[in-house]
Amino acid sequence: MWYGICNMAGMRHNFIVNYKQKRVQCMKSMLRSLSILLLSAVLLSAAVSVEPFGVSPRRASLDSTDIYDLAYNGMLNVGIGTKMYFTVSGDSVAFTPVYTVTGPAGTAATAATALTVDANNYVATFTPDMAGTFRISVNDLDTVTVNSATYTGLDNGFCGACHPSVKATWDLTGHATALTKGLDGEKFLRDSSCVSCHSTGYDVNAANNGFDDFDFTFPTVREAGMSDSLKALYPDAMARANVQCESCHGPGSAHFSNVADNRIEISLDVAVCAKCHDSGTHHVYPNQWEYSGHDATDFDGRGFHGGHAIGAFAGYAGGRAGCAPCHSGAGYIQWNNEGRPVDENGLPAAISSVPDPTVISCAVCHDPHDASNPYQLRNVNTQLGDGTLISYEKYGSGALCMDCHRSRRNAAEYASDPSNASSHYGAHHGPQADMLLGKNLPDFDGVVLPSSPHAVVGNACVDCHMASGDHVVDDLGNVSHLGGHSFNMNDPEGNDNVEACAPCHGEIGDSFTAKKYYLSGRADHDGDGVEEGLQLEVKGMMEELHGYISDENGDLIMTDTTMSADHFKALYTYMWVEEDRSFGVHNPAYTVAMLKEGLRLFRTVDLEDLSSELPARYALNANYPNPFNPETNISFELPEAASVTVHIYNSRGALVNTLVEADFSAGSYTYTWNAAGMASGVYFYRISSENFSQTRKMLLLK
Repeated sequence: MWYGICNMAGMRHNFIVNYKQKRVQCMKSMLRSLSILLLSAVLLSAAVSVEPFGVSPRRASLDSTDIYDLAYNGMLNVGIGTKMYFTVSGDSVAFTPVYTVTGPAGTAATAATALTVDANNYVATFTPDMAGTFRISVNDLDTVTVNSATYTGLDNGFCGACHPSVKATWDLTGHATALTKGLDGEKFLRDSSCVSCHSTGYDVNAANNGFDDFDFTFPTVREAGMSDSLKALYPDAMARANVQCESCHGPGSAHFSNVADNRIEISLDVAVCAKCHDSGTHHVYPNQWEYSGHDATDFDGRGFHGGHAIGAFAGYAGGRAGCAPCHSGAGYIQWNNEGRPVDENGLPAAISSVPDPTVISCAVCHDPHDASNPYQLRNVNTQLGDGTLISYEKYGSGALCMDCHRSRRNAAEYASDPSNASSHYGAHHGPQADMLLGKNLPDFDGVVLPSSPHAVVGNACVDCHMASGDHVVDDLGNVSHLGGHSFNMNDPEGNDNVEACAPCHGEIGDSFTAKKYYLSGRADHDGDGVEEGLQLEVKGMMEELHGYISDENGDLIMTDTTMSADHFKALYTYMWVEEDRSFGVHNPAYTVAMLKEGLRLFRTVDLEDLSSELPARYALNANYPNPFNPETNISFELPEAASVTVHIYNSRGALVNTLVEADFSAGSYTYTWNAAGMASGVYFYRISSENFSQTRKMLLLK
């Protein structure tokens, strides 16, 4: 089927295509997707729209009978002889495209209507036959400008002379040595078929002065010094070795500081990367990204707004200076370029120059020019609204996700002030980092909440949302759209990516909703007498809390500044859990405890056994489960406020983990210890405070 990626106002319409079934089924899906394009054209008040249409090698190889026989990176700066594809749409009742092509003297190139989707939507091909500027006009209503040129190679093109700082950082990336290191045996290079993507300008169907247009014999032996030897033998080809500037910006023979008529191009379109990163069984990233958000919608929190690829709010919010840093891919890059301006809470502030909005694509998260961070990620230390530090050193590559997936509030200050009431009240749509870390909560009279350790080790968000997905292609060539660069935790059919939990939790069944969370040996948190999965228990607690903070019509009371501070604390809590969208999975202990605090603001009796009594004594309870693998719950009770530490020791008495070190109010608390990476055997856990200490034994069996 076709999946359209339709950016909103002011954006290019990008389409990534993947045929999976019969041609008839394809055409039906094509019609649905291109109708989105038509709708956008109407909204933009354009009678006709013509846009480039990138095609990946995977898409080009799937159907030998359709028009997409060659890969195309979707750029308008292309080599002579590059076959290009364009989507053409009109909003009239009966629209028939008439193409007018103007180009350099002597050109014989014309635009060809190769596919009619319906009466208003077409796909056209165009192949420039010489160097120069071409303008393709459709019915004299919309025109696209193409520059056709030849590849010069980095050294011959003097890219470094005009852009020395960019070249200096690019020199340290994997792209800069993609072919030469392979020829020298320093990295895997399977055979000559790899050269097409490990070099610049490679196109056997075009005479564009690319790598393949010059003499070169692929060596049978790859060893140290081979690339230098080949440079001496084949200087013209090797001048275009590796993934150079022109691979991503188009051929540079007509550039030399001239950017008119697309003589060089800067594009965040995923099709630029898909030209090499979406083919075969090894390169699947753009294909997976295309499906980000194509997940199930049968349980709350799934399928929200379509993920990075669809970006439903990119056009709506991404054109605003204050919203662009997170809603627009181009806005996020601009925010970084402007030095990452922040407000008084250290959260993203408005940018001074707002680019046309784009979706969150490859080059938004990965900096093509800079390898300072692993995977060329744009990671920089940041913080939550309460000042909690987010760093790569602590949270790995997941720290990049937290740059945008965090609340835009200091919760303790914001949620305690009814004057903040508005239709946009709340944590502001993406508080996953706050939830995962168990930080930045409303002020519940100084209560300290327990937190589960999902963010303690590894790469935080990435370890789960990208688990099990990369390089997964079945025997029929279908790419896995669970995990990997889809970031999906479940697929459109509702299958959960439970493999993501296995390294720490072992087998949890077939569904996230079935996984129970035990607190002091109990899994019934909403008080209905039934022990259900965590997500269902959390949903039950939210339904009760919703009744306290909504009006007679069931609508949340968000704009009434006369409501109590308790109302807004509970409202913030409700919206935080709702907008986190994991229904407790990101941080089970914290989510349950926070909802209980929200409910206690309204209940006349406590949730726990309908008793509001505080513990009568200090206690360190038996861990549950025991034996365990690799996770167990450790709970303790405090009859008064106390400073508490809980240490974990191995059988030799060596300290292996500090599970708790904080000040607590009187109450009952549960923490989860994850023993992943620990050896099987006996461990001891010890609680210490000014007035109490106790040690218990537990058994890890793997």
